[in-house]
Amino acid sequence: MNKKHIAHFVAITSLLFVACKNSTEEKMINDSSEIADTKSTNGSTTTDGTFCFMSAVNKDTTTVQFVIEGDKVSGNMRWNPYQKDGAKGTLSGSKKSNDELELVYDYMIEGNHQTETKIMKIEKGELWIKKGELEDPKNDGHLRYKDVSKAIFTEKLSAVDCQ
Repeated sequence: MNKKHIAHFVAITSLLFVACKNSTEEKMINDSSEIADTKSTNGSTTTDGTFCFMSAVNKDTTTVQFVIEGDKVSGNMRWNPYQKDGAKGTLSGSKKSNDELELVYDYMIEGNHQTETKIMKIEKGELWIKKGELEDPKNDGHLRYKDVSKAIFTEKLSAVDCQ
């Protein structure tokens, strides 16, 4: 194994260790989120607070952390595909009355700056990200859903302990 493979192995092993270590805490977070999901203020069931989520599929990982304060949302997102360049950046936007989070992901990928519209929602302690065809209609480096009505929530991240 070369140094790059060892570094990836250590990183993935560490993430898996943290995920396993937090399984009981994750259940508590999920249970409390389900309780929070039953509360409603102004039509919203997602409460204010700090939220952290992770997905590990094969050796690819995605992490999202954000803070919700009223209708304002801010945070960060990191996508780490195995043995490829990933993307790392910030999230900012707002929480809508239907509990969807309408965000702009401002990130670097392969040395290039880019922005992308992201729609997410928290449901039963999991973060769902809407996926759909993207386009750059203004040729300004900001990707938007080509037809948001055709996009669907398919990417799921599990709640993890915020560190």
